[in-house]
Amino acid sequence: MTLNDIYLVSQVLAVAALVPSVLYLAVQVRQNTLQARANAAYQFLEATGSINAVPIDNKETARVIRRGLADISVLDADERLQFIWFAGQHFTTHSTVYELYRNKTLPESQWYPIKKDILTFMATNGGRTVWNDFAVKGLSPDFVAYVEGLLEGDEGSYSMDELLGAKKEK
Repeated sequence: MTLNDIYLVSQVLAVAALVPSVLYLAVQVRQNTLQARANAAYQFLEATGSINAVPIDNKETARVIRRGLADISVLDADERLQFIWFAGQHFTTHSTVYELYRNKTLPESQWYPIKKDILTFMATNGGRTVWNDFAVKGLSPDFVAYVEGLLEGDEGSYSMDELLGAKKEK
């Protein structure tokens, strides 16, 4: 066997060893992608759970939020601040989750209830007021454009009539 033959055999062996390495790398990338999606789903649950816990944990806070959603002008200065802060956190969380969705780390099935939540919040007078007065100036322009596009569409929201104790205004 000549030196050239040994060189050719070593090249064939190197290529043969490369195939399993590439397959292993592909499996690792897939597992990392699945883990990133699982982490995004968990972050989604944590973020929305935190927002939803606020009115559940305190009856007075729930009353402020309910009244603020119906008509922010009926709130006193402290309640108004409380409601604006709650709504701002609501929109900020949704904006962050939107980034996960847009980057394809949050699947459509988990984005769908968030989209409905955004539409529901925006179907209230108080939600729309905070959106117009604060959120459009403080949130990512991409998210603002997305929400504005949703509002121009004909997709419906959850009904807030029973929660607010009145018919929602369009």
